[in-house]
Amino acid sequence: MRTKKLLTLVALAAVAMLTMGSGCPIAPEIKDKLVELAMGSSVADTLEAQGSINVDDEIDDFSAAVDLAGILDDAGVDPNDVTAIQVAGVSYRVIRKDPDDAREIQGGTVTIQREGGAVTPLVTNFDEVVNTVTSYKTAPLDPAGVTVLNTLLHDCLVAVQNNQALANPKITYHFSGVSAPTPATTDFSWAIKLDITITGKVKVKVIG
Repeated sequence: MRTKKLLTLVALAAVAMLTMGSGCPIAPEIKDKLVELAMGSSVADTLEAQGSINVDDEIDDFSAAVDLAGILDDAGVDPNDVTAIQVAGVSYRVIRKDPDDAREIQGGTVTIQREGGAVTPLVTNFDEVVNTVTSYKTAPLDPAGVTVLNTLLHDCLVAVQNNQALANPKITYHFSGVSAPTPATTDFSWAIKLDITITGKVKVKVIG
């Protein structure tokens, strides 16, 4: 009997905690709230280096490579709620080593050219030993090339917002560098990776 009375008192106390002076239960209110969300994405290209003065071109459809619409859809962000999109950095790595253990590339550069635009420096003067597979290293960037990429990203966003195709989407990456020691030819593969940061607002449910 005592146990039953105790349970009753506990139940009454719980009801009292959920009531106000009017006697109405307090129900939590669910509200929609916009919060800012930071997202990241990366695009990588493989380049082949062969010869004593290594030259290679890689042509990409930038909008297809980035797939901004897919990134935003996966994150649940409306394209019109994107507040910023820009290059976060560029990095590179050797993915297939040169058979010569003494081989390195000196004075390496990467330029980019948007379809119909000017050739613009992106990665400036770097040296790299290519006798082993490496992890990604931060590339020294030229502000002019970063501006080209940021303009492309902005144009991609506008195209997605308007449900249109990106105009002039093709971009050419051009690599050159001197093989050392000379005279000898190189035979290795490397990758260049573009990191992108996107900030947007997303609607979430909160208790308020």
